[in-house]
Amino acid sequence: MGKQAHETELLPLDAQAPVEYETATFAMGCFWCPDGRFGILSGVIRTRVGYAGGTTESPTYRNIGDHAEAIQIDFDPSRITYDELLQHFFASRAHSAASHMQTGQYRSLILVHTDEQRQKAEEAVRAQAAAGGTTLIDGLVQPLEGFTQAEDYHQKFYLQGADALFEAVLEQFARFSEFVDSTVVARVNGYVAGWGTATQLEQEIESFGLPETANRILRDVVR
Repeated sequence: MGKQAHETELLPLDAQAPVEYETATFAMGCFWCPDGRFGILSGVIRTRVGYAGGTTESPTYRNIGDHAEAIQIDFDPSRITYDELLQHFFASRAHSAASHMQTGQYRSLILVHTDEQRQKAEEAVRAQAAAGGTTLIDGLVQPLEGFTQAEDYHQKFYLQGADALFEAVLEQFARFSEFVDSTVVARVNGYVAGWGTATQLEQEIESFGLPETANRILRDVVR
């Protein structure tokens, strides 16, 4: 997919992506909604959805085995902290019907990458439990053993469903993997998913570097 080119000319916001970043992984029900929720946050560099938390080899959507649907987030810790991402995790679970399904592919997990993340996650879970926000203490925090990226049609799902806008954005990339990894695409998908406001969009739309056709469609979607 995407335009035929040897290289993709980076969009302005993508060109600003830091070389050093941290990664967080959460399972919180269906992965489409979290992809939009986290992708629109300032400080999030890129998102991807996939399968994690189980032992089944080479999981797919049709053969997910004992894995959960998960989202992986690369973020700039100088702009958004892991603690803040945890706050969004718990806020999303509180409003998601899928969060009540604690078995199978829609279960909730905080899949930690480091000892520091484990400590912060466990502290956050205890705080939520003390406040009556969750009873899911045992097994909610687990080490990340692996992450398998989901099929292309799951990536930036809401944007892919906005046909004309999707085509206009996709044209900016030579490869679909670059589309998935784009900060701009993460933002646009978040707006299409309903997480941003028209005022917020106007504050940053010029930094996206998208063609005016895409900007017009995106404004109409968010309006």
